Amino acid sequence: MEHSHSDHSYDEHGHGEEPVIVKKMAPNEMLAADLNDHGIDADAVAQGTHPVEKQEYYSHKFGLSSKFVTNKGVIRVRGRNFDLVQVLERN
Repeated sequence: MEHSHSDHSYDEHGHGEEPVIVKKMAPNEMLAADLNDHGIDADAVAQGTHPVEKQEYYSHKFGLSSKFVTNKGVIRVRGRNFDLVQVLERN
């Protein structure tokens, strides 16, 4: 049994009428969304805009700690004993 494209409504990917929209999120935005899903009031701060992001964080005192880290943004948290969470990636 053959079906022609005129029998069904397909978008360019063949998934139906509604287009699939994918929003690319920064790591701090994803983590803030996860925290909100778990009841913690958190917002992602635009990457590179907070002064804490300009400081370097590494230590030679710990043998397994990475010397180089990459800033992945800051999350502002409300209602906790801390205000900010900086998301770092070890290289």
